[in-house]
Amino acid sequence: MELTIRNLSKTHPNGHRALIDVSLTVPKGMFGLLGPNGAGKSTLMRTIATLQEADAGSIRLGDLDVLTQKDQVRRTLGYLPQEFGVYPNVAALDLLDHFAVLKGITARRTRKDIVATLLQQTNLHDVRKRA
Repeated sequence: MELTIRNLSKTHPNGHRALIDVSLTVPKGMFGLLGPNGAGKSTLMRTIATLQEADAGSIRLGDLDVLTQKDQVRRTLGYLPQEFGVYPNVAALDLLDHFAVLKGITARRTRKDIVATLLQQTNLHDVRKRA
């Protein structure tokens, strides 16, 4: 799925201009985003992942308008930042269950089965009740 970004800009509330008129096209495949600290990499990724709003510009992921079709984008795109806040005192089982609800898996039995499968696949089943 091609990613197309045109004239994307984002200024943070403190006045820092993180993205200034960014345009790029990323064809289907695997790519890396490299740059020095403060270059706007995280801001760009959070905007593509629908976690923050852009001030101007457009983002298309295939046929989806990322800035207006957020729910559809979230069903298509996964995003795992290098560092992210988790709840340090919540058991792995409960945290995965919580994420499943956020992902829209509301049927309790379905959620339980999916979480159990993920814990098995990642060899975390034996420590599922640990934080």
